[in-house]
Amino acid sequence: MVPDIVDVFRRRDELLGVVEEAIAIGAKVVWFQLGLRHDEAAARATEAGLTVVQDRCLKIEHARFSGRLHLAGFNTGIISSRRALPI
Repeated sequence: MVPDIVDVFRRRDELLGVVEEAIAIGAKVVWFQLGLRHDEAAARATEAGLTVVQDRCLKIEHARFSGRLHLAGFNTGIISSRRALPI
C-alpha cells in the first residue's frame, strides 16, 4: 500500500533523504511540519511529481479547512475555562 502523504517531523538536514524515500515508495505528497523549510528538497520532490507543503501543521490545516479552528485555537466546544470534573 502506498501512502498518500508523507508527513515529516524530522530535522531540516534529514529532509532531502526523506524526500528521496517518499519518491521511492510512490507517495503523492510530502508535508514538512511547522518550522521546516528546505527549498532543495522541495524542488526535488516537485521535479518527481510530488506535491509539497512546507512549514504547515497538518492538524491545524485540517481544522481550518473543516471550519473547526477559531481565533484562539481549536474549537473544543468548551465554553468555560474551568476543567471538567471527573465523572
